[in-house]
Amino acid sequence: MTGWLTAVLLAGAVVSTAPASARAHDFHVSYTRMAIEPMVISAQIRLFSDDVTRALIERSKQPSMTLDSPSGDAAFKAYLTESFQVTANGRRLLPVVVSGSQEKDMHSYIVTWTSATPITSLSMHNAALFELFDDQQNIVKVKHMASGKEFTLFYAGGSRADQVTRF
Repeated sequence: MTGWLTAVLLAGAVVSTAPASARAHDFHVSYTRMAIEPMVISAQIRLFSDDVTRALIERSKQPSMTLDSPSGDAAFKAYLTESFQVTANGRRLLPVVVSGSQEKDMHSYIVTWTSATPITSLSMHNAALFELFDDQQNIVKVKHMASGKEFTLFYAGGSRADQVTRF
């Protein structure tokens, strides 16, 4: 892993999108920063803690869930595999949850996907939390490190459509 996301991850910097005093929120959003290296995709995914906890509890049918635990990370990986699908060069990639951390009312995950070949096309959709909230919005900011190309993908309204980019 190299590039801007790696530097941010190594420095421990986290972007906050909600004030410290916020406990209840009237909007539902996730924000992902993604860096594409030749064969590795690295991402920081930020979601409201109460929203992701609710999704994991409903999916797992458990009475409670602790996000910062091995079972919480495993539950998030299973949820992410279904809700945030990433395909590179026509092959579906599986996520690896590197770490998770709490900051105020947001939970941040570091996730990677690895391709067997250099990534020349990317197809993805992020339907995280669509099953819970009609107003859910998922924003994915992507930077392709080799070309320097940057773009933002936006998913809302329960959209299940893949968005495709070629490099």
